[in-house]
Amino acid sequence: MNVTGCGQLTPFYFYTPIALALGVAASLERPSVTKIIILLVSGFLSWGLIEYGLHRFVFHYSAKSAVGRKFIYAAHLSHHDNPKSKDDLFASLRLSVPIAAAYWLLAWGILGTWQPAAYLFIGLVAGYFSYEWLHLQAHHGKSRLPVLRYLKKYHLLHHYRTPGLRFGVTSPVFDLTFGTFRSAGDRRSAVKH
Repeated sequence: MNVTGCGQLTPFYFYTPIALALGVAASLERPSVTKIIILLVSGFLSWGLIEYGLHRFVFHYSAKSAVGRKFIYAAHLSHHDNPKSKDDLFASLRLSVPIAAAYWLLAWGILGTWQPAAYLFIGLVAGYFSYEWLHLQAHHGKSRLPVLRYLKKYHLLHHYRTPGLRFGVTSPVFDLTFGTFRSAGDRRSAVKH
């Protein structure tokens, strides 16, 4: 699979050096390997909740103002209008940087120091990269792996049958948790919200 245009890969070029620099700087403190793994996994898993929350409550929000509708359309609904387009597939830095900055500051504030927040952030970035890759696979990939075929079917049903359900792209776990799950075999339409 070929993703054309380096602009689509901008988030990868932007966040990779930040995550690497944070990892190197935080490792100078010599934290325990167990602590690092717990923080990385927690950051990775937190991405799934952020992905679900944004997709359900922000990107499918029925904005009242013209500015709000324009923002939501540019951020996500344009992708629903043309799901095959690679132009609207990846999140822009204008959208992802404020979310990443808020996450970083919140993690630092809760943990009280920047080193563990750095590992959480690196995990978040890994989760975000996984999301972008799985989203690309869902729209343009062909896989022999059953889990990837399932996630593709699950996501495409969100696009073509149930835009008010199935908000998880990397996993249906939060759809199960919050009642927006339907099995990939269940093709009932969602109630419009």
